[in-house]
Amino acid sequence: MAEFYARNAHGGRLRITRRALLQRAAGASALVVAGGGVLAACGGSGSSGSSGGGGGSGAKSLNILTWETYDNAPWLSEFKNKTGITVNATNVGSPAEMFAKVKANPSQYDIAYATAGWFDQYVQSDLLIPVDESKVPNISQLKLGFDWRSATSVNGKNYAILYNWGNQPLAWLQSKVPGSYNIAQFSANGVPDDWNVLWDPQFQGLVSVFDDPTSVEPMVPLALGFPNPYQLDDQQFAAFSKKLMDLRPQIKRLTSGFDDQTAQLASGEAIIAYLNNIASVGAVKKAGQVLVINNLVKNGTPAWSDNMAITKQGGANKLDAVYQFINESLSLPWQARFIGSSGNSGTLNYDQASSQEAVNAGLSKAALDATLIPATRDGKAFFDKMIFFQAVENLQKRLDLWNQFKLGI
Repeated sequence: MAEFYARNAHGGRLRITRRALLQRAAGASALVVAGGGVLAACGGSGSSGSSGGGGGSGAKSLNILTWETYDNAPWLSEFKNKTGITVNATNVGSPAEMFAKVKANPSQYDIAYATAGWFDQYVQSDLLIPVDESKVPNISQLKLGFDWRSATSVNGKNYAILYNWGNQPLAWLQSKVPGSYNIAQFSANGVPDDWNVLWDPQFQGLVSVFDDPTSVEPMVPLALGFPNPYQLDDQQFAAFSKKLMDLRPQIKRLTSGFDDQTAQLASGEAIIAYLNNIASVGAVKKAGQVLVINNLVKNGTPAWSDNMAITKQGGANKLDAVYQFINESLSLPWQARFIGSSGNSGTLNYDQASSQEAVNAGLSKAALDATLIPATRDGKAFFDKMIFFQAVENLQKRLDLWNQFKLGI
């Protein structure tokens, strides 16, 4: 069985976005994820149940595994009023937890918002059915500039539909960087443009990094110039391990999530960061600082996506209701409201997100500007730099390395 790398990984109003809520407890994550092999052996069998041929046209309730801010109660109530279908949402804190819940109780949940890098695991455990895109008319609304299906497809079959995506950019306090720091070798036109700036001795004790191996570790091979940060040979892994350990002196402490990293930057405790969530930009501004980000780091920028997948023993028996809900979740008004209230990027491109229909649904220009959506107007130049999460070569080895790294901070 392939091994996978968990992402524990989505103010004034500190908006607790999907990425913000993942508190990145690496030790707990290791326990959950490392148990994947055990779950595969002793969890509920994924080989029985519906093959997806049913319909369950009379289904009046759905159970979904989702993320905080993705499916708010008022929206689900509106959907019930519109369709008569009750949706019961359970939020999870990590992709590992989501997989474990589906594996342990494969008939309990109908839709799981699975994360990029996990689909081989779900499919090999026989937990999902391929989606019938003809049942989702609003899939035509997906006009983003990247191939989201590459993360959701296994052996030529697509097992989910995109709901949200984001990245982990380079960020710094405008009042501090460059300032008195000479970073010419790590910059393009005065803008920090190289992950290696985080290792510059000038920033010893001033670098902010959050406690999540799945999100953070891919940045290190990219800094080394390796084209695929998720599949390393032995020689590359040795170089990656050394590079990660060399980052220790730069970090005063690992932050535990969005709020913690935001506070660290707002106070000036750290001045340059591998950023948890773009929503920190607005939150830090409220504290009187300007946080600048670079989404297009020359080495490549790690990125993630969450996708609506149909469970084989649950949702496959309620396909009519499942497809109604997925289709509604992709509608422009739903997505505009989701983006506006959460600070996430959703599935809308810039033209859609700035339309009058989106404004009417609650997506203001200020809220839009605080997301990644404006940056996507650069099209291929933007998305070619996004390195979306994938399966890794050795899960346990990476988790062990992260725990060793943490001991030195």
